[in-house]
Amino acid sequence: MSEEITKLIEKFLSRTISDEEVKKLLDAYQGKKITEKQLEDYYALKWSDAAQCPSSKAEESRQKIWKQMQAYLLPRSYSIQRVKQRWKSIAGIAAVGMLLFAIGYSLRLSPAHSSKELVVTIENGQKANVQLPDGSRVRLNSASELRYPSDFGKKKRIVKLKGEAYFDVESNPKRPFIVQTRSSLEIKALGTKFNIKSYPDDAHIISTLIEGKIEVCNPELSEMLNPGEQMQYHTEKGIFNKLTVENVEEAIFWMTDQFVFSGETLENIARILERTYNVTVSFASPEIKEIHYSGKIKNNSIENVLNLIAVVSPIQYTMTDSHITLSKK
Repeated sequence: MSEEITKLIEKFLSRTISDEEVKKLLDAYQGKKITEKQLEDYYALKWSDAAQCPSSKAEESRQKIWKQMQAYLLPRSYSIQRVKQRWKSIAGIAAVGMLLFAIGYSLRLSPAHSSKELVVTIENGQKANVQLPDGSRVRLNSASELRYPSDFGKKKRIVKLKGEAYFDVESNPKRPFIVQTRSSLEIKALGTKFNIKSYPDDAHIISTLIEGKIEVCNPELSEMLNPGEQMQYHTEKGIFNKLTVENVEEAIFWMTDQFVFSGETLENIARILERTYNVTVSFASPEIKEIHYSGKIKNNSIENVLNLIAVVSPIQYTMTDSHITLSKK
């Protein structure tokens, strides 16, 4: 690494870096002027003196740097522009994990919110992995947003979700993990794996339990879910519908780029396609929106999805750039 980049990294860790210098650091990473191996070697060198000191002292120093990075990073809002396809540890050895998280995900820093929330926003056509300070992991689907406070995990573990996400929660009996969605609905867990779908334009909030146990509740009602069960909450009617799911993995097929539709209207399918592929969909006539479709589709291209739907449905489509028009055959 060049001397200039080394100085930028040290400024980043010491909280003396400016927004302009953060941009330079991000540009250097994206331009492959910094590699992960170089960062690992750099920190191995920085901590070489720790071998001559008690391990507790080395750990104390590492924790000190981590706290300094938190003080700079956590009060800010992040928007993800592009996503790597693997997990990054927020609390890596000698804070390398946090640095790689910040750089590797091409995060955009913006002014702090008054509530000091960390905001992860996923655009249409993208997905992202996020690791929370307590070690819990979250996989965010397209057009989703995750918010959590800067002191997450110290007293409470509360996140706010808009969109869809799969949660792999670290167990902590003293601090239940709570996901807040719209319509005052909360999902509470200790250590478990579950999926939540809560897009603003969907009629239902759907919680599906993969492992462990969760509680789905609002101010009026509370329901416990066991593995293989799903809770559908109709936001307008305020009705809970608890189901046993034959194949619980279908709820998280989106993580493996698959679609599963069961009597879904084309209007709802269109919304899913818009989020997944970052396209817009219009209908040549209103009645087309009410056509229902069932099937499982491997999500490898928008054309493939549309062709498969057109084979078994009385529709055809035209595509111009990123706009799709559905019409009757």
